Order: sequence, then structure tokens, then C-alpha cells
Amino acid sequence: MQDKVLKRNIDSAGGWFVGEYATVMMDKYNELENSKDSKIEFVKEIFHSQGRDKDYGGTRTRVNAVLRIIKSDKMIEALEYIIASERINKEEPKAVQMAKEALIEIKAKQTN
Repeated sequence: MQDKVLKRNIDSAGGWFVGEYATVMMDKYNELENSKDSKIEFVKEIFHSQGRDKDYGGTRTRVNAVLRIIKSDKMIEALEYIIASERINKEEPKAVQMAKEALIEIKAKQTN
């Protein structure tokens, strides 16, 4: 991967997180970027439903990293990276499948 900033953001969020939350976060992007309360609630929801981070700050970091990917208009590249990653395919097949679905959805929206 050429883009070091993108790779750093994927690593900060976790490939599984980018894959699983790309679509919902793109749909809620304006709300999450412009409403601190909405963003706080969204992070809390994910933190409690996933249970993968030991504290709230870890989930907040993941959300912020995905927002940076969206803001830089690099979600297609991020999803392609996740889909191509052998490690993520092996460890997080659900996230890879969701990344594939998100990529199809994004590309379909671009052609409309």
C-alpha cells in the first residue's frame, strides 16, 4: 500500500472495524462529523455491542480513524486493502464479506 496515512488509519481502526462499519459510518458521516452528541452516542453503542475494546477510548479511536478515511475520500482503497489482506481474511472473514458488500454499494452509488 502506497498511502502511509491511509494504512495508519486502517491500523488504528482495525481492518475488521473498517469492514464492518464502513457502510453505516458513510451513511451517518455528516451527523457524526457535525454533532458531538451523535458521535458520542454512536461510540457508546459500538463499545457496548462489540465488547472488543477494554475502554471507551479505544472505540473512539476506531471511529475517528474511519471518519478520517471517509473525509480523505479513501474508503474504496481502504476496503480494497481489507479484501486483499490475507491476515484479515483468515482472522475476520465476516469483516471481509462486509467490506465486499460495502465496496459494491459505494461503487453503485458512484455510477448513479
